[in-house]
This record gives sequence, structure tokens and C-alpha cells, in this order.
Amino acid sequence: MKIDLLVEFSVTKEESAHDNLDRIQDILIEGENVDLVFSHVRDKVWFTNKRIIAMDVQGITGSKKEYRSFPYSKITSFSIETAGTFDGDSDFKIWVSGVGVFEIKFRKKLDIKKVGRYLSSKVLD
Repeated sequence: MKIDLLVEFSVTKEESAHDNLDRIQDILIEGENVDLVFSHVRDKVWFTNKRIIAMDVQGITGSKKEYRSFPYSKITSFSIETAGTFDGDSDFKIWVSGVGVFEIKFRKKLDIKKVGRYLSSKVLD
């Protein structure tokens, strides 16, 4: 049964791939490396060589966290919508088989095309 779920994250800055690895170290598999990291306040999105991991920090204290994992092998397509003159965000949508659409809104200053090239290299190989 297909679940049509829209998951949306917003990110405002790019971080070093080595920062905050302790937050996902326990769920990474052997040979999995983090290549790109984007964040917004407490939420983060990691692009590893195997999948996309999104961490949604919930509640006032932030002690509750939800991790979503999207393997590249399950991505059926994606789209990039660059920011216009008066837009503050670019939109990056990823269609994941069996889940639905995962959307990341990138602040205009971030290089969304870099993420598109990265994801292309993972999905098309």
C-alpha cells in the first residue's frame, strides 16, 4: 500500500560534513560517509554516500528527535526550483518510492544546484 506523505524541511546553512556526526553515528552503517550537511536551527539533513537522513527535533527541550532515512535506490525522481528575484527560498523535491514527496526548502544563498549535481550522481549511477 502506497503512503502519500509530504515531508517538508527548511534549511538555512551548510555545515561541515564532520560536524555533529555524533547525532547520527549510531545509525550509520559500515562504509557510510557523510558528504553534505544542511541545517536550520535544530533540524538537520545529511546526505551520505548511501542515503539522505533528515532529523526533525521536536518539543521545547529538543529531547525528542525523529530520523527519516531515504535510500538513493528508492528515489524515483527529483526537481529543483531556483529562487526568483523576490523569493527567499529554492525548492528541492524528491519523490521516494513507497513514501511520497520529501521537500527541502533551501535559503536563496545556498547552492541548490550543487545538491542537484550530488543527488544526480547518486541516483543515476
